[in-house]
Amino acid sequence: MAVNILRTAVMALFGFLMVPYYIDQFGLATYAILPLATSISSYVLSVTDPLGDAFARYTSIAVQKGDIGLANKTYSSSVFGMLKCVAVLVPLALLVSVISPYVFNIADSRAHDVQILFATVLLSSLLISFSACLGSVFMAYNKLYIIYASKTVYCVSQVVLVVFFFMAEGPSLPLLGVSYVLASILMMSMMVYYIKKDYPQFRISRRNYDRKMLREMSSLGMWSIVSEFGTLMYIEASLIMVNICLGAAEQASFAIVANVISMINTTTTSLAAVSVPLAYRHFANKDGDGLVGTMAFFMKFIGVIMAFPVALLILLMPQILELWLGPGYENLYNMLYIMLPMQISFCTIRVLLTVPVVYLRMRVVAIVTTGLGILNAAMCLAFIIFTDFGLLGVSASWAVSMFILKVVFYPLYSSKLTGTRRRMFYLPLVYSHAMFAAIMMVGCAIGKVYTVPVSWIAVILVVAATFVPYFIMVMRFLFNSKEKDMIVHFLPGFIQRAIER
Repeated sequence: MAVNILRTAVMALFGFLMVPYYIDQFGLATYAILPLATSISSYVLSVTDPLGDAFARYTSIAVQKGDIGLANKTYSSSVFGMLKCVAVLVPLALLVSVISPYVFNIADSRAHDVQILFATVLLSSLLISFSACLGSVFMAYNKLYIIYASKTVYCVSQVVLVVFFFMAEGPSLPLLGVSYVLASILMMSMMVYYIKKDYPQFRISRRNYDRKMLREMSSLGMWSIVSEFGTLMYIEASLIMVNICLGAAEQASFAIVANVISMINTTTTSLAAVSVPLAYRHFANKDGDGLVGTMAFFMKFIGVIMAFPVALLILLMPQILELWLGPGYENLYNMLYIMLPMQISFCTIRVLLTVPVVYLRMRVVAIVTTGLGILNAAMCLAFIIFTDFGLLGVSASWAVSMFILKVVFYPLYSSKLTGTRRRMFYLPLVYSHAMFAAIMMVGCAIGKVYTVPVSWIAVILVVAATFVPYFIMVMRFLFNSKEKDMIVHFLPGFIQRAIER
């Protein structure tokens, strides 16, 4: 948890700082190309990430059962399978890179620079994709901190390289892409080092490669891939449509909003990842009640914790955006007012995304996610073409489709798979939304008599001064003794001992 918090804080900080840095270096229109490239790279990751999750499931269950021979077989099969997948994607990545300046609005950027940026960012995504099967070893032994530490190194090294290259050569899209590739190589090297050091029993061998097992693991991954593609029909597809239909400047504005949503999602995903090894452990031990209890607890904990920063981001939006980007971004307010409240549901539900994978029931998830993704894209396009709502219509389309997916579908389907009552997974949503509403009401009341100055010191002091009593209150009144013990269990040892004393 400590390394997880560090990684989340580092990624949030650098994500926060680099947006105005890139805008200052390139200008708003050219900056829009970067989130477009990373958005396209998400389609590469949508193929490989679900395979990595599927491989991690089988390796984790084999380790939990104490069958190292089987674990080695799943590990070798997953590595060779991922290599094949990456090899197939390389020509597609090159094709996308070549045509990118002729498909997308690139403003005044040179076509050759844009091609190199797309090629290097996509190459970085392929390297990260391959590292997913390496990470299954750490997932199996509940050593997630190694994955988090390596991703922290990736984030820090990428930013350091960008700043170094820009100071030495000036702002350059190709050098920006090179920084992604070098950081990916460093991250993957770190993971390989720790596998060899801590788990020498895991060896990549053709003898352990099992084609039948790979097909079995990939069958789960294929439906997960369809689900991931459906997920990319939300913000990523909206970014592309805004670029093509409304231009680079409008897409850059939407990209800033998408960046805020992405930072919240990254934080939530990092917190929810702690529950994944526990879910596999309960499933391997045929402990259905333990799995349901763990999911419900993490939903409640993450939901009420994330309600605070999302609410404060809304309440302090004028101050934060001006401090972050400078004056003149008032056009982002309404988009964020539409999209941020919906994030409360996503933060709470994020834990449940593991349940269909654990139970090997991804087909329905894939169909529903893709169907709602198509609905989002259709509504987005309709708002752009037939109305004057523009980016507000795009934001509303995302909010509606995400509400149906996260608030309606996932709790119902998860309760069906686990055989529990429907209200089990809806009650945490009530907690998180109630706390969000309470913070908003208190904040609005205080805002009528006191306005926070436009100063980082003032904003940080307000956040620190309000979060401590908020955290104490929710721990005191919303969690029972058993839940508090679970929270303490995930804290570093020295903090646990201090709490016990």
